[in-house]
Parts: sequence; C-alpha cells; structure tokens
Amino acid sequence: MGDGRLLSTVLSLAEDLDSLSDELHFAGLGLDGHAPLDHGAANVLRALTLPGNAKVLEIGAGLGALTRYLGERADVVHAIEPDEGCAEAVRSRTGELGTVEVFTVDPASFSSDVAYDVVLVAQPYATRGLLDSVRRRLTPHGAVMVTTRSRAVAGTLAAAGLDVVHELLCSPGHEIARSVRSARLDAETPRLAAAIVEEPASGLLLLAGPGAGALWPPDRLATYFNTTDRAAFACTRADVVRTADGAEVRRVPLRPPTTVAGISVGPWTDPVYDAATILEVLLTAPERAGDLLPAWRELLRTEAERGVRALWDLVPHNVVVDGEDLRPIDLEWRHTGAGVAEVTERGVLVLADKLALAGWRGAADGGTTRELAGWLGVLVGLDPSFVDSAVEREIDFATIGSCGAAHGTAEIRAAISEIWHARLERTVHAAGYGRLSDENKEAKP
Repeated sequence: MGDGRLLSTVLSLAEDLDSLSDELHFAGLGLDGHAPLDHGAANVLRALTLPGNAKVLEIGAGLGALTRYLGERADVVHAIEPDEGCAEAVRSRTGELGTVEVFTVDPASFSSDVAYDVVLVAQPYATRGLLDSVRRRLTPHGAVMVTTRSRAVAGTLAAAGLDVVHELLCSPGHEIARSVRSARLDAETPRLAAAIVEEPASGLLLLAGPGAGALWPPDRLATYFNTTDRAAFACTRADVVRTADGAEVRRVPLRPPTTVAGISVGPWTDPVYDAATILEVLLTAPERAGDLLPAWRELLRTEAERGVRALWDLVPHNVVVDGEDLRPIDLEWRHTGAGVAEVTERGVLVLADKLALAGWRGAADGGTTRELAGWLGVLVGLDPSFVDSAVEREIDFATIGSCGAAHGTAEIRAAISEIWHARLERTVHAAGYGRLSDENKEAKP
C-alpha cells in the first residue's frame, strides 16, 4: 500500500479528526507525505485573521488538512478535490462538522450560486481562466489566497484582476509552516528573524482581492509556531507585532490551557530586544560565565519573588543580555512542581548541553557534557551531583510535553532517556564556537 493510501486509511480509522489531533500527528510520523496529518499542516491559515461567519471555497483540498481547519471556523466550506480517493478522505475528515461539502469535480466545471468571502486555491489550479472565475465568485469584500512555491503566480492573479496585497513567506514551506512572515521581518528585527526562521522559505502565501488586507493586520511582521515536537496541549503560536517602541512577541496556546501532571503552557508577551541571549554571549565570550550565571541565578530569585508563573522557562537561552540588564523572553512553560532550585538545575543542565554541542571553547577539551554541567553548576552554588536529578526531571518534562500524558508513555520516556544519557557522556570537542548543532532539537518538547 502506498503512503498516500495509507494516510487515507489512517484518516478513515481515526477517532480524533481535529486540526490539532495528536492521534493523526503521531500516526503520520515516519510516513512519506505525512504533512496532511501534522499538527502544523494548517499553520499557513492559522497565521491569518479569517473573517467570522465566512463562506469559503477551497480548490484543491488534497487530504483535507486545510479543509478541516476551515470547517472548524467557517459557516460554509465548499471543497473541490478532483481525485475521488482524496475526496473520500476529506469527507472522512470533515463529515462530523456539518459545515463542509466536498465536490469531486473538475474545478473549471464547478457551479454554485454562493458568493464566497474567501477562496483558497492550491498552486496547480491557479490558472488565468480559473482565477477569472474565482474573482466573479467573490463577495464585494472577498479575498483570494493561493499557496504556491512560485512568485509567477502573482502575475497570473494580477492578470485576472486580483492584485496581490500581501506576499507572505512560509518556512520551511506552506505544507507545514514553522513561520509565516512578511519580508519586513528580516529588515526590522533581523536578530529575531534569524532565530525563528530555521530554514529558507520554500513556500509562499499570496493574498489578493478587496478583502485581502484584513487577513494580515498591517502591524504584524510574522507569526511562528511551536507545533513540531509537542503534543497538542502544548502547541503555541506567536505573533510578532510592530509597536510604537519597536516590536513585541505575543505568544498564546493553540488550545485552551490544559495542565498535565503540573505542566502547561500559557500566554506571554515581551518586547523584541536587539540583544544576544546568555547562551549566545557565552558562545563568543566564554570568560563571562563567571558573572552571567550568578546574575541569572539572582534574576531567577527576583522573578520568583514577583510570582512569575512561567519560571520553568527562565533558563539562560531565554534571557537576553541588554547592556547591564538581564531580560527574560519566551516564558511560556509552567511547571507547578518547580521552584528556584529546580529551575537553577534545569538551566545549567540545558546550557551545558547546548554549549557542548556547539563545541564551546570555554569547556575542557576531551571532557564530557556531564563534567561541563557540573563545572557550570559550581558557578551558581550547585554540587556537581545535581546532574542526575536534573536530567531525570528533564526527561519527565520532555515526555509529558511530547506526549500530552503522564501515563502510558514508558516507550517514549525510555527513548528520551537514552538520548539524554548519551549526550551527558559525549566528549566535548572545544574546537571553537558558532552555530548550534541540529542535535539540540532532540529530546525537546
């Protein structure tokens, strides 16, 4: 059975068909063409401000990832998918909603008396003739969205009387977008752009028509997501918004707040600082470990006294060095069982891991990550033996963040444990400093 048919079978058998379904997300991992089942499959639309009570036409529904998301939010969705097998998968995925009707026809022959507020067109169907037809089907304030890999489609839209209002870059692509952004992000907040855009943009989202401007607010520079390695309860979106003083990041959970074994994510807003994090500073100036780490420990104590709920996330790579001040950023994770002591241990452990994987020249060449963590811990008053308790706590946290459950996760926990313990015993080759290895993405929720 080919993976296309296998994905359709997964959809037909699944109980949870939500656009953030953990069941579909984890069933699709490892399969070729798994994108339609991924948590992030609808991110390209999640980044937009879609009109309420909308009537939507989708041309080229595929396996229905975007159809499902639209059906959860719009009053009416007419989805056209010429392939009968794919169309049946879309029906399986959206039938319970009652808002979606699927048509297995050639888009050129589709007939409807409905005037649409939004029309979504997949690239293969974005021809001049079809776009002419689409323009005539719009309401006076309607908008057309095209997912594509080619800027040439903008010319086709314009020829059909649909000038592009926004050209949004999707990284790594529109199929699973980690970020959706205006090109202005790179010019106005280059440091943040480099942090959130992990891969070049291979996808585009073109917004055209009279209502296109409302889909992407004028003060928004980007929207980015944490949907790749997390269970649905922990998935978040973050809007980068221009303000009178520069820009700020506004982060919110994609689902209503849920606590699993004391762990949750919550909303967080902070300014965009043109400053490096403690991690970034140490990569280029190892000698500053002796002053930055004790200062970070004092910041932890101060924030705890202020009652900051997201203390668990107040680790060195989430603290920027803004002149003489240390400023927390991206504090979204909450952990009810963790106070200053536990977060101090966590921060040193994770910092040591990131520095070791970067080949930090401040480390003893030939030592292990465990030994580096022990040495860094001494700088903030920890006994080197803290590593064992810290890593077990981190494994528990990563397991819950990845699975969304505290029970029935033994296999996942064992895999994460194996990764962490292997990293602790890995030899540090202090050959220099620079970009962090992709291995830093492992063992993270």
